[in-house]
Amino acid sequence: MDTDPPAAAPAAAEDAAPPADPAIAVRADLKAALGLIERYTVTRESRFAASALRLLNSLRKVGKDSPGLSKGILTAAITQSFSTSPLRAPLLGYLSAVSATASEEPVAEESERKKLLPEVEVFLSILVLLLLIDTKAVEPAVTCSLTILDRLSSWNRRTLDVFAERVYFYASWAHELAGMLDRLRSLLLAAQRTACLHHNVPCQATLLNLLLRNYQHYKLFDQADKLLAKSTFPEQANNCQLARFLYYTGRIKALQLDYTEAHRCLLQAQRKAPSSTALGFKLASHKLGAIVQLLLGEIPDRSIFRAQSSRTPMKPYLRLVQAVRLGDLAAFRSAMEDHAPTFTADGNMTLVVRLRQNVIRAGLRNISLSYSRILLPDAALKLKLDHAEDMESMAAKAIRDGVIDATIDHASGVLFSKEGSDIYATLEPQAAFHKRITFTLNLHNDAVKAMSYPPDAHKGELPDADTIKERQREEQELAQSLAEEDEADF
Repeated sequence: MDTDPPAAAPAAAEDAAPPADPAIAVRADLKAALGLIERYTVTRESRFAASALRLLNSLRKVGKDSPGLSKGILTAAITQSFSTSPLRAPLLGYLSAVSATASEEPVAEESERKKLLPEVEVFLSILVLLLLIDTKAVEPAVTCSLTILDRLSSWNRRTLDVFAERVYFYASWAHELAGMLDRLRSLLLAAQRTACLHHNVPCQATLLNLLLRNYQHYKLFDQADKLLAKSTFPEQANNCQLARFLYYTGRIKALQLDYTEAHRCLLQAQRKAPSSTALGFKLASHKLGAIVQLLLGEIPDRSIFRAQSSRTPMKPYLRLVQAVRLGDLAAFRSAMEDHAPTFTADGNMTLVVRLRQNVIRAGLRNISLSYSRILLPDAALKLKLDHAEDMESMAAKAIRDGVIDATIDHASGVLFSKEGSDIYATLEPQAAFHKRITFTLNLHNDAVKAMSYPPDAHKGELPDADTIKERQREEQELAQSLAEEDEADF
């Protein structure tokens, strides 16, 4: 039987398609962001601006599929978009400080240009500033940030508020990297005053946090506390800014010995922080929160030390917790000496030094529970004090503060411990119950405040002045007709 011959195999396999240029994805994201900004300026819907700002992370992200922002892409975007803008020449000059990659190719300039919106101009300027920061071009980044801020002050558009917030944030970041954060303080104070007058909520929250960070960077805690006392954090701000504000407030209160308020602020900051990102912020808040809890006489939760992401960074603080819990002064001293650079870098060294008194108190409490009476020199030996003659004054202070229930025989130098009393016969359970109720009520109030509604949403349902006057006239006519009918009946 005749059969058709088998199909001939292709002589050669087709060449594999060349890999797509990763820069195309970056240009597409940039084009999408600019399109969202144009829609935002037309519709005034903030969700478009938020979507455009979220694309900043994808534009900066460097990976296998995306090279991130590059000098060539931004140069082409500025050349194509900026025509008569005074920022054109400075931005191109700042980009010259960035080294171009080998894969970059110049893009031809388009002949047709659209009218440049101020929002687009600021967005592209932010991208240039971010590229300078990411490439460690610190000095050009500082100069670029000041140029953008100067240009930003020439406009008075409420649609620029969300972009101005990012400009101030990245400008402060650039100045901090350059070690000249104090030079930006007066500008931030003036911008904060202007934002309050214009009811600019995004800039209000960001500028307040930047000023608090500025003061704390130079250890000007009194000025930071005065700023807190004279400022009000806007309730409409997002959770990220609120978490930063609570963290800075908690640090200021902790250094001012208000540990209860500091613990409340830090606990709220940890809860307001993003769950899947911001690992550095959560670690900083957990470190400071652990020290504040120890200063309050409490032991932090073990889960923050056992988590996979925080196990190594929290190890120095775990040693502090173990030393305070056991009242081991030698272990505390060893932990301080071994991890002093870590505590100093975290800015917590001042608070760690204060824990020495808590270690001594914990050790005295353990001794008081273990011995009905003990010689003061023996107690000093167990606590491993450097000067045994200080033992009597420390024990007297612990008795006065209510840490231990004991008496001191000065003649014989003996510490006599009293039998433990029933704690439920005291007011301590009531105080603990009251503390929990207060926390629950505050949580409820915060949840109610967090329910935000569009501003002036209720005004759309209210009648205008003409409608009110017409309704009043109809009611008067109706009342007059009813009165005439009543008179007719009589």
